[in-house]
Amino acid sequence: MKKLILIPLCFSLFFTSCNDEENEVVIPAVSEIDADMRGDWTNTSVKRIYYSDTDTIMFADSVERRANFSFNGQKMTVTLPGSSETDVWNYSFPKENDSTYIQLRQGSETTDYIITSLSDTEMIWVDEIDWAGFPEEVPDDQKTTSKKGVYTWKFERK
Repeated sequence: MKKLILIPLCFSLFFTSCNDEENEVVIPAVSEIDADMRGDWTNTSVKRIYYSDTDTIMFADSVERRANFSFNGQKMTVTLPGSSETDVWNYSFPKENDSTYIQLRQGSETTDYIITSLSDTEMIWVDEIDWAGFPEEVPDDQKTTSKKGVYTWKFERK
């Protein structure tokens, strides 16, 4: 009789231990910034300023956005409202002494940013590109070259 009770008990333990959530690997945070930025964010704007070789502003503009970003400790997934397509990047904090430096990688493409501000509700990233061309929306052969382009990305927590 005990064997008949033991068999269903073993099956129930087997099925409850095969939970999908237990198979998810939680990647430990490498810094406080890494831990705080995990979750879902909306990129609400990008401000672009282009400087001349005399460090004066040549051109400035901003773009309102609504791109959704999700950070899980290793991957950044980007989706646009109304779209089922995703853009997935690996991210890391490769500078041991600078936890504000974040690097994104997708295949052979690598970009890097400095996280200049992070709170419970807002995050700001800055990217500086030497010899950046503007305006952003025109073909490369129609762009004017600047000494430096500074791009400021604003995110709000969802």
